[in-house]
Amino acid sequence: MKIKAVAFDIGHTLVRYNSPLNWKSLYEPALRQVSKRCAFSLSDEDIQMAASILTKYNTRENPREKEITSQVIFTEILDALKLPHSILDAAREAFYGFFQSDAECYEDVADTLQYLRSAGVGIGALTDVAYGMDNSFSLQDIASIRHYFDVVLTSVDVGYRKPNSAGFISLLKAFDVSPEQMIYVGDEQKDIVGANAAGSVSVLIDRDDNSPDWGQNHTIQDLQEICKLI
Repeated sequence: MKIKAVAFDIGHTLVRYNSPLNWKSLYEPALRQVSKRCAFSLSDEDIQMAASILTKYNTRENPREKEITSQVIFTEILDALKLPHSILDAAREAFYGFFQSDAECYEDVADTLQYLRSAGVGIGALTDVAYGMDNSFSLQDIASIRHYFDVVLTSVDVGYRKPNSAGFISLLKAFDVSPEQMIYVGDEQKDIVGANAAGSVSVLIDRDDNSPDWGQNHTIQDLQEICKLI
C-alpha cells in the first residue's frame, strides 16, 4: 500500500545532542545555571535535594508510561528548596537551556524532508521529552526545520510516553491514514515497539551501525534512505 505519511522521533533521529542521554551526571552544573539565572544560592545539600527529585523523574533511571508536566516537577523542586513559584518559568528555561545549547540537525535531515514534501507525503514527529519539557522549549530543537512538518506531537501533548501506542494512534488520526500507510522512524527500541504495536511501518535509523534487532521492518543508516521506501 502506498505510503502517505512519514513521522519521526526527534532526538538522535533528526537532532544531534552532545549531552548524554541520561542527564544525571550534569544535574549539578545545570542547577548552578538555574541558581545564577534566578539569582538565588544553592548549598551542596540543596543540590543533592533537587537532584534526588530530578532522578525520580529521570526516565532513563525510572521509566514511566504516563507523562508528567514540567510544572509538576519544578514546583516540587521549588517547594523543597523553599523558593517562590514566581521563578518557575525562569528556572525551567535555565535548566532546559543548559542541555539544548548544543542541539543541531543532522546533515541528512533537510534534504530528506524536502524530498518528502515535494513527493506530497505528510510529515510528522512524535517525541518523548525530558522532565516534562514544555513544547515552547522542546520544539526549539527543530525550529530550523519546523516548516516542513504537518503534525508535531510530544509526550506532553499525548499524555503518554513511547512505546505506548497512544501517540502513534494520534498521528494516524491527524494524517487520516491507515497504519500501513505511515512510516515511523526512530533510533530506540521504544520507537520500534510502539510503531509495531500501532501497525505502522517501523524504521530504525542506525547511524552508528550497531545492528540491533528490535523487530523493525527496515533499518537505515542515512535518513535519505527513507526516500526509497516511499
